[in-house]
Amino acid sequence: MFTEYDMAGKKIVKIKMLSISSAGALEKAEQVYRKMQVSREYLPFANGTGYKEIAEDIVVDHDGPWKHPLCMCITLHSTQAGIDNICAVAGKYLDELKTTMPLDVLSISAHIEHGYIVLITLVRPYKPGFNFLGFFNYIGEKPVDVIQPEEEQTTGSLVVPDEIRNFRYSEDVIRQHDEIEKHQEEVLQNCSKEHPFLNSLTSYEPVRLPRPEDKMDLVYDLKTADMKTPTVMPYDEFYKVFVDIMRYINGVEYYNLAQVMEGEKTEESFMDFIRNYIRTDYINKKKFIQEDLEAMMKKLYRALFQMYVLQDLIDDPNVTDIKVTAPDSIRARVKGKAYMSNINFIDVDDYKRFVNLIAIRNHIDTSVPEQTFTDTSDENYILRFSITAAYVNSVEWPYLHIRKISRKKLLGPDLIKAGMFDEKVMNYLLDCGKNSRGVVFAGPPGSGKTICLNWFLEEAYEQSAEILVIQENDELFAYRKGVMFQHVVNYSTDRQMAVSLEQLGQLALVAGANVFIIGEAKGPEICSAITLSNSGCRTAITIHSPSSTETLDKMADLAMRGYATDYNQAMRMLKSFQTVVYLQDFKVKEISEITGYDDKTNSMKYRYIYRREAS
Repeated sequence: MFTEYDMAGKKIVKIKMLSISSAGALEKAEQVYRKMQVSREYLPFANGTGYKEIAEDIVVDHDGPWKHPLCMCITLHSTQAGIDNICAVAGKYLDELKTTMPLDVLSISAHIEHGYIVLITLVRPYKPGFNFLGFFNYIGEKPVDVIQPEEEQTTGSLVVPDEIRNFRYSEDVIRQHDEIEKHQEEVLQNCSKEHPFLNSLTSYEPVRLPRPEDKMDLVYDLKTADMKTPTVMPYDEFYKVFVDIMRYINGVEYYNLAQVMEGEKTEESFMDFIRNYIRTDYINKKKFIQEDLEAMMKKLYRALFQMYVLQDLIDDPNVTDIKVTAPDSIRARVKGKAYMSNINFIDVDDYKRFVNLIAIRNHIDTSVPEQTFTDTSDENYILRFSITAAYVNSVEWPYLHIRKISRKKLLGPDLIKAGMFDEKVMNYLLDCGKNSRGVVFAGPPGSGKTICLNWFLEEAYEQSAEILVIQENDELFAYRKGVMFQHVVNYSTDRQMAVSLEQLGQLALVAGANVFIIGEAKGPEICSAITLSNSGCRTAITIHSPSSTETLDKMADLAMRGYATDYNQAMRMLKSFQTVVYLQDFKVKEISEITGYDDKTNSMKYRYIYRREAS
């Protein structure tokens, strides 16, 4: 391709003109620029005929051989113009040009190359001054494409139906509900065996007034890359061909595709095979057009070697989690809330193929009931996968959950901008890294715990700190040097032993670190953090908790799976954790400081440091 760039490398010049004064020069230009095997010829006599024969025997020079140089014009045009149409319009333009500029038209042809229609016109002007540049004005295009900087990341938007958007309870209804709810609460506080709560009511009023969204899906509408891809064919016809090709790949070519994923064949060779298949079975049979071939190849590559229909959700910075419970049920979690997305797989076989190839690429055994693993193939995010095998589900397909961890760590200013906390809270937490014996980041799934801890381990500890991080998957990472990271190994092999999070915690007791971090404590490994914090080692963990008040109960339950003998002992042990940070909906909601354990009341003593809703 002849594409030329200006000195700044920011423009594509879409026209090149050659002056040709001999048969040898013409044959050389034809060899370089003409693609007879894939091009469309507009002039019947030029179809399959060499340029030299046309110039010397078919359209001869009026004043004798090679008295007037030929002009070859190579121009680039949008594929949406269509090959046949661009050739026909070029012919019409040259016919009109003949009224002021005597010339012969020897050849008009076009082919697709690198996402452009390459138009080649060969003419013999009989006067100086011929210039094909005016053709761009004639067809309403520009002769130069300015390369724009990459667009900002596109994000989805929440589609709220009118029946939800316009729904309002009247003030009278709200007031009446509050009165009934207050009465119900009084009855609840005074109920007894003789007077049970519901028996004391004539009717029961829900605690929260029902809303239409309780029974309706809110859709997260994503303008996917495929939706923004221009095609010459109507998109529904383009998509039907895509579906046919995918079914062919999922069936006849699945074994070859699996070999690519296993590294036995290359992606390039497989895609070249599919390109030839499309030309043979679709383009040559007039079921598809050449102009849309590159768009189809991009869509197929995305489906086969990227994350397919999920890629746009992965690219969307607002989405933290993706959950697939059926080929047509893909949910996106945005700021802690799950929404139905507007994307889906073609069918069950298409979805199974996707999951199987993900497993092959990551060397995962799909005969295991449930697997969690980290996929590092995406350039922007580390992806933590959880796959539940079909044979333990009540449906014929696997369930899939993906947690996204940005490779670009959100640091303090980023989290302030995102609304997780303000500068005052940030500075307090940074101080906790240096002065608190232990910090707990608690909250429900998708609340921002891991993101907050990832920032914390980067900025809260002094550079001389010797930090050891253990985690199930590689979600936590560091820009700073010297941090040690260890992860779980779920299944043993001939050469490697399985290693649990609890075993990693036990190894940490003799690792010599002065900062110990657990990425999501799930069991008795919390006892290692307790032991280390009581030995002067600062600790930090994340833990799932439905509310701030239940966080310590959850931690006590985990401690009882270790060496704690009862609940009171477990709670007493937890005083080694000094700071509890509770997050919800990507916001720090509360911070509490544990000050000790009251043996008389068997309760933890703590003080409120911060409550987001407080004045």
